[in-house]
Formats: sequence, structure tokens, C-alpha cells
Amino acid sequence: MFYSTINLQAATSTENLQALEEVKDFCTTDLGRGGKERWTYHLLPEAALNAELHRMSNATSSRSVDSVTFQPCAAYADLNQDRYSIEEWDLPGGVWQFTAIYDGHCGHDTVNYVHKRLPSMVRMSLQALLQSVPITSLKPKLVSEALCNAVRHLDESIRSDLFDFLPHDRLTKMSDIQLNQHVSRRYSEWNAISSRCTQGSTVLLALSDPLKKNVWILNLGDSIAVLGSRSLSGKWSAVVVNSVHNCNNPSEIRRIQREHPSEKACVRDNRVLGYLAPTRALGDTWLKVPSVYTRRAFAPHLQDWLPPLQVAEYASRILTPPYVSDFPEVYHYSLDVSKQEVLLILSSDGLQDLYDSHDVQLSDQEMADRWVGLVGHNMRSTKSVDLQSNLALRLLRDAVGGNNTELVSRNLTLEMEDKWMDDVTILVQRFR
Repeated sequence: MFYSTINLQAATSTENLQALEEVKDFCTTDLGRGGKERWTYHLLPEAALNAELHRMSNATSSRSVDSVTFQPCAAYADLNQDRYSIEEWDLPGGVWQFTAIYDGHCGHDTVNYVHKRLPSMVRMSLQALLQSVPITSLKPKLVSEALCNAVRHLDESIRSDLFDFLPHDRLTKMSDIQLNQHVSRRYSEWNAISSRCTQGSTVLLALSDPLKKNVWILNLGDSIAVLGSRSLSGKWSAVVVNSVHNCNNPSEIRRIQREHPSEKACVRDNRVLGYLAPTRALGDTWLKVPSVYTRRAFAPHLQDWLPPLQVAEYASRILTPPYVSDFPEVYHYSLDVSKQEVLLILSSDGLQDLYDSHDVQLSDQEMADRWVGLVGHNMRSTKSVDLQSNLALRLLRDAVGGNNTELVSRNLTLEMEDKWMDDVTILVQRFR
């Protein structure tokens, strides 16, 4: 047997220095998990941090709303499932402003459907209301009802598509072969319906009237709205607008238990049926309909869903649906922008999660005070659009590490296949 000998030249001192120079700004972290596993990240200089955060968060600004949406993990399966809307509607009585955040879970189909459909449904409801009631006589309660009805009608449309495709009485009578044939003949239709029924989306929206005298905030899920106002003395104050609809909220757990007495598994492991953290959402239809849909329709005829043993376990807990509510809460505030400056922060729950991961734990009110204080400090009176003054971007920078450039670098550049943070979307609306 013959072997070839290869002679490799040792690197020169210059080459060694160059190699060290290339890696000197790279660090490793265990993310506080302990153990031997480490992940690499790139320590960026301050100027590069701002530019990279701006790029990665798709920071945009309009005349009155700043926005960011952020998910640093680039793996396809973990692409950002948040969506948002910023729209102005010229309706009877003037221009209304609509902003919303939709936080999707378990996939992109339902959140995309909600993002596409809900704004137009709200606009049509509002337009019909304004055609029947002059804006000068419009009672806030009527707008609240229109918002609530639009959201619930959208969720009903997802269920209706399922029932039209596969009525309950027909499903219970079909053999497995007949069901397979029915799905196979209309597979593309079934694929769209079943995806929307096994995924979900929360909704947080705000609607303001033409004179900025009223703002309505609707919440369905676990996103957060904070209203800030500055008095004539210059002091900012913050109000947490909405309660959070997830299993961390004791009142939500009590509500579910009241609706499902004697069902110990209705809330398990701090999740609805042991599965879902949000207690109210659009979609998630399989948790709102009889279990036969889960056992006979979704489980056998939906690719890449849940493992069979998990499906059987969850289906056994579906006794008296629905378990996830589509009933939103709507809040109304009267504004007087002639006497005080007002701002509204809408955020998906990922923003609060970032602060919860900090060493110092903040209450909801302390967090709201921090957000409003930071945004209020950076507000400008100019009407020009300046991306560097994007207030949502300022808030995101604070959440991912603030002045701690090492922490910000880690959150932006970590080399890890799995998500190391939830999706974060922030809208900051200025009322003048």
C-alpha cells in the first residue's frame, strides 16, 4: 500500500494575526441554560447595531404611526408569524385611522387570512354604521359593537367553510373510505380550510375618529395596548388598556372552568386543554367544534400536524366545545389632543416576553410606564417622517438590550436554528 505525503506550510505570523482579527468579534453564550452547549454570536459596533436592527425589523414610519416587526431567526419554519395593518379610511364624516396587530400561532395560513380579511370587514361595518347614523350623533357603544361583530363574523366564516365542506351529520355517517374520497376530490380546498382550522391568530386593533376625539381598542388574545398621555405640566402617564387573554390570567382560567365544569383537563399545564396558551383567538377551530372533526378529519387528512398520540390525547379532552373564545373585549377612550399629547402603543406579546427575560422583573404597570416614558421622551413635534426617530424602533432597541451592546448583538446575530425569542411587532401611534 502506498501513501502520498502532503506538505503543508505553517501559517505565517501575519496570517495568524489575520485569522485572529476575523474572529475577535465573535463570542459564545449558553443563553443562561447551563450545560455544555454554546452558540456563537457576532459582537457588533454601535453604528452597525442600529443599522442592522433597522433592517431586520423592517422599521417604517408614516405621518402618525411608526412600526417594526422583528424575528431574527432566519430558518424557514420559524419565519415571523406576526402581521400588522396601518390604514386610513375616507368615510362619511372624515378620515378614520385603523391599526392592528395579528399574532399568528402554529402556522401562517390563519394569520394571513385574518390580515387580508379583517380590515375590509371592519371598514364595511363602520361605513354601514356611518350611513345610518351621522358622525355627530354616533355613540361609542355602536362602534364597539361593530368592531366586535366584525371580528366574530370573521371567525364564524372559518367555521362555516369547514361545515360547508364537511357537515357534522354527514361526517358522523361517512365511512373512512367515503371520507377519503371526499377529501381527495377537493384536496386543495380541504388543505386551505383545514390549515385555517388548526392554526390561529390573536387580534389587537385600534380605531380613531377623524377629529381624534375617540379611540377604540379591541383585544382578542394576549397582545398588549398601552395608552400614554402628557399633561400640560409635561408629565407622562401610562394606562394598560386591556386584560390579557391567556392562561397566565386567573380570570380567564376561572371563565373557562365555569364554562366547562367537572372537566379537569379544560386547563392543564397552564394551557387550554394542555395545548394552547391564548384563551381567545381567531381560528383554532378544532378546539371550538366537536372532537369527531379532530379524530376523523384533521388527524388523518392534514400533513405535518400533531403526532397521532397527541391528537388522541387532545381529542379525548374535547367534550363540550368551544374551549377557545372568539369574543373580544373593546375599550373606548375619549381624547382631548388640544390639552394633552397622546400616544398609543400596540405590541404583540413577544415584546413583553423580552422584558420578562431581563434580570429585573417588571409589573405590567411598571412596564407600561417604562414604554411610555421612553417613547414620550423621544417624541418630536415635527411632522416630517424620519426613520431615525422611529418610536417603535426606539422601544424595540430598549427591549433587546438597550445600551448593552453585547446583549443587543447576541439577540440580533445568534447562530441558532431554533427561535431564541418570540416574534415582536410594535406600532406606536401619535395623536395630535
